[in-house]
Amino acid sequence: MSFFGLFNKKNLSAPAPRASSGSFSLLKPESGLADTRAAIDELSQVVKDNPEAVEIYLALGNLYRSQGEIERAAQIRNSLIVRPGLDNSIKARALYELGRDFMRGGFLDRAVSAFEKAREIVGDSPDIIRELASLAAGGREFEKAAHLYSNLNMPMQEAHYLTRAAEENFDDGAYAKGYRTLKKALKTSGGSVEAWLLLLVQLKAEDNLREFEKKFPEALGRVPQELRFVLVEGVLADSPVSRDPATEENDSASERDREFYRVMLKALEGTTNLDVTLCYYGARLLRLCGEDEQARLWLEKTLVLNQDFWLARLELFQHAKKDQTLTPFFTNQLDFFVNVARRIKRFTCSGCGLKGDRVFFVCPKCHSWYSITFRKELNQ
Repeated sequence: MSFFGLFNKKNLSAPAPRASSGSFSLLKPESGLADTRAAIDELSQVVKDNPEAVEIYLALGNLYRSQGEIERAAQIRNSLIVRPGLDNSIKARALYELGRDFMRGGFLDRAVSAFEKAREIVGDSPDIIRELASLAAGGREFEKAAHLYSNLNMPMQEAHYLTRAAEENFDDGAYAKGYRTLKKALKTSGGSVEAWLLLLVQLKAEDNLREFEKKFPEALGRVPQELRFVLVEGVLADSPVSRDPATEENDSASERDREFYRVMLKALEGTTNLDVTLCYYGARLLRLCGEDEQARLWLEKTLVLNQDFWLARLELFQHAKKDQTLTPFFTNQLDFFVNVARRIKRFTCSGCGLKGDRVFFVCPKCHSWYSITFRKELNQ
């Protein structure tokens, strides 16, 4: 399974938010199906009475597309495109909307063709380039997607797809090319969390502790503060995905892994602006290194910073349970509730509130970039 696929059950090549159709969108999103059909019928009659009403043609096509009637929408666009004497700007708009129709219908090759024809007329329109970048990403043409985002002056997105290209290089055994592509990604966007994470995971996979020891503190310093936890989350296992939160962490980590975890702990201890989430992750690393008492102290520090940090309380409860004398029945009941609590999704999107148990770089629901936050409180 791929590096990015492991982080999310959905495809992380989620398209960037598409541009609005502007004045062509005549209905509010909450309008019902009956209202939309009524509008389509009314506009159809107007078009019959006034075949020169270009704007109405475009709006009618958008309404058909919103109802999933892709063939009808495409017919309307094509009737405009072939019209003699049509202004080039209108023809480009019709081609652009035709491309969106094909995307909605899943005809991706036709969508690319329509967008490219529109591009030939009006040049590198941001709306057209954005759609082409989305199509390239969806088709796993990651270097092409990165290049298109470069044209849009969107360095975070460019670095994202360069990183995905680098991951494929590593998977294919092209390590030198993979490192070159990662270097380019970090030059494009020095704070690219996925680029740093792939670099760290690759170094760990190659057992390159010396280089890992150099790069992990650098990554902590370059990645935005609110995303630093992703670095630790991703390196907690040999694969880029963290351990399943529904199960207890493996207390018997190999000595090889512990060497990397100790490097990470040293970097966290040397961080002057250690936040509550990194305190919690420090406790997890200490536990994996077999230092339970120190882990307990870090969990207590976590609760000093945020008394509602539910996972820290859960881990402290697990520590305290070992010192209690409980009946088998009571122990079984507590274990049941602890296991249920561990299944609570730890991550949420600050944009739309989507909750998940896997790290994501692009929200699968609202397509916002780097909106992931750690769910410190249960009501978050």
